[in-house]
Amino acid sequence: MKVIYCAGEQGKVVLDILRASGDSDNVVFVDDDPSLHGRLITDVPVIGGLDAISERSEETIQCLIAFGDQPDVRLDLAEDLSKFDSKFFNAIHPSSSISGKATLGYGVTVNGQSYIGPHCDISNHVIVDSCVNLSHDCALREGATITPSVSLAGGVDIGRNSYIGPNATIVEDVTIGENVIVGAGSVVTEDVPSETTVVGVPASPTETE
Repeated sequence: MKVIYCAGEQGKVVLDILRASGDSDNVVFVDDDPSLHGRLITDVPVIGGLDAISERSEETIQCLIAFGDQPDVRLDLAEDLSKFDSKFFNAIHPSSSISGKATLGYGVTVNGQSYIGPHCDISNHVIVDSCVNLSHDCALREGATITPSVSLAGGVDIGRNSYIGPNATIVEDVTIGENVIVGAGSVVTEDVPSETTVVGVPASPTETE
């Protein structure tokens, strides 16, 4: 059984990827919102919350965590699921292009029309949304979220839990720290330290930093 954890917007995206891949048999949603339990979301049942997985510990369960804009929650939940010996699957849209020299961890989502270049290293529980371009030798650390139409030049390193907003561009060999937010449409030309929010062209820390 494949479990998409979270029946919200990103969960529907993951389901769409599985359907496009012809891999949507025996798929269910799990969600922490009790009001969704027992409902059908795009014809797929929501079987319950975290307890629904623990109660099925004898089954072979593969999970993908679909919290799109909450990377910290994604990683915390991954730790909880690991206690039940749950495995994690990847959802890769068939229209994406991934170099045979790239490496992917588990619990990874890659949406349509995205490109992942040679010698890129994609860690566990990363989201690469639609129309993203990752040039050669990029690294996405655990829980990173790359939103639509982001472009990373060669050698870019995105830190754990960091969030890169839509249409942002990061030039070559830039390192983004952990828990960083890069605002939509920003152009990042230099390294960004952890726990920082940057916006603009060129990107700079917000006034609250």
